[in-house]
Amino acid sequence: MLGITVIVIAVVMVTIVLVNDVSSLADLVTVLLPGVSLAVAAVPEGLPAILSVVLSIGVQRMAKRDAVVKELHSVETLGSASVIASDKTGTLTRNEMTIGRILTASGQIELTGIGYRPEGLVLQDGQEAKDPMVLQEALMVLAGGTFANNAQLTENEREWQIQGDPTEAAFLVAALKLEGGTERVGEFERQGEVPFTSERKLMSALARHKEFDHLTLVTRGAPDVLLGRCTRMQVGEDSVPLDATLGSKALADVEALSAQAFRTLGVAYRRYGEHVRHEAALIDEADENILVYVGVAGIIDPPRAEAAVAVTEARRAGIRW
Repeated sequence: MLGITVIVIAVVMVTIVLVNDVSSLADLVTVLLPGVSLAVAAVPEGLPAILSVVLSIGVQRMAKRDAVVKELHSVETLGSASVIASDKTGTLTRNEMTIGRILTASGQIELTGIGYRPEGLVLQDGQEAKDPMVLQEALMVLAGGTFANNAQLTENEREWQIQGDPTEAAFLVAALKLEGGTERVGEFERQGEVPFTSERKLMSALARHKEFDHLTLVTRGAPDVLLGRCTRMQVGEDSVPLDATLGSKALADVEALSAQAFRTLGVAYRRYGEHVRHEAALIDEADENILVYVGVAGIIDPPRAEAAVAVTEARRAGIRW
């Protein structure tokens, strides 16, 4: 009886294939589905065995692609996935924060290179940056961001590694790309710190110049908050009053960087009088006022090369990412 049933189903399937205009593999699968349904209906006891075999084949194929599956039914679940919700930092990106832009009162600097290896070009309008005012201001942004910083960058067997926050490490890497960046920081020694808090969105460090013995408070943080605490803006080697026009331009620069997917961090400073002897233990957020705004750094976490391929393959399979 079972043999007759199988023959009848086979005849039905062949008839369907011949009657219908089958021109592609997708059409063939569509036509064969009724036959498979009839076979399962005729011999329901075979369904568990068929499912186990099919799922086992799926497990083997996934194992060849370095994906280990413990439960067979997980293969079916993965096969019916329509949406992938993924973490970004460290998964789709390299988790190696990189400064790509520096915007100041006199212009914009582009830094090439990604990751923690301090290699890259310093460009302005696509050419080697030569404008002394822009370079001076960019140098001050990087020097300030490097000094108000608790990260460390080291080279170990030709591999550059960091200790600390990746965003802070981005300043260390960028300072090595710009001539004079690390030398400028070396002129100062830290005397105290006002730690970062999410309420203030700022972090400050008190610096004493080793040669001239004057004190400078360097502040780094959210540009919109920082600008509200500034009264002057750095232009070249001098500072000018921060009026409404300059303030609006600085905020527009921040918005332009944000529109390009850059995370933004501003840098400012406050220089104390030559005869001021500020006790490091006494500095607090009240000192983060009457600052000189230097500029803003645009930071981005470079995407992994394989991430674009993975997203493309998922979309090709009809999966939203």
